[in-house]
Amino acid sequence: MQLDVLDVNKSYGKESILHHIEFSVGSGEIVGLVGESGCGKSTLARLLCCYEKPDSGKILFCGEDTAGFGKKERQQFRRSVQMILQDSLSSLDPKMSVGQTLHETLKYNGVSDVTQREDKIRKTLEIVLLPADLLEKRPSQLSGGERQRISICRALLVDPQLLICDEITSSLDVITRYHLLGELKRLNKEKDLPMVFISHDLKSVKSISDRILVMYQGRIVEELKKEDGFRYEHLYTARLLESLPIDHPSKRESLVHNFEDEVLTAV
Repeated sequence: MQLDVLDVNKSYGKESILHHIEFSVGSGEIVGLVGESGCGKSTLARLLCCYEKPDSGKILFCGEDTAGFGKKERQQFRRSVQMILQDSLSSLDPKMSVGQTLHETLKYNGVSDVTQREDKIRKTLEIVLLPADLLEKRPSQLSGGERQRISICRALLVDPQLLICDEITSSLDVITRYHLLGELKRLNKEKDLPMVFISHDLKSVKSISDRILVMYQGRIVEELKKEDGFRYEHLYTARLLESLPIDHPSKRESLVHNFEDEVLTAV
């Protein structure tokens, strides 16, 4: 699997949102995407999932330009590239049980045999470490972490080649976030499943990513690599770090030292 984003631009009316975006995602790779609210992260996610088309430039999936896909090709592409959204409650039908939602997903994707669907659902629930008794519950009866794992389960049911995770940890408590990130890393290793992990939470992104792309005003201004210790040079990246909350008063006098220890390392 290879996703290539080549000189992509996007505007809405007179407002330019994305400018000359370029990067790639290879098989088994997790690429983080960070930046402040309004910098264009979610717009880019919609383009990656073929929900919208770029004004110019290309998004190539396995060498094919997604903008040229017809209806059948888009349908197949959206099975291959699954997006997991921030608000897991609104992305699940409140009138349907978890089991009904998961069966509907498989039925829509061509699995008509009930026994096959049940077997697939059971195995996928095991992957995301959820018990089968959750199938009888509705989304409102689940915790935030359980709903996010159901969203991951629904995405995995169709055997995707790429996951787009858009701010999926922002509404979770620290413990739930920790476990969810661990599950995503495990899935990545076990299935060699590539991901684009979009978030404003630098610590979460660092913990899961092989590379981190820093976005500012619709542009990618810096790429940070795990192999280089996520070292950064751009002033905007430093400002992002300065905006992080301090979790202990003793750290106020040495912010840069704290960032070097726990988040990213400055040049």
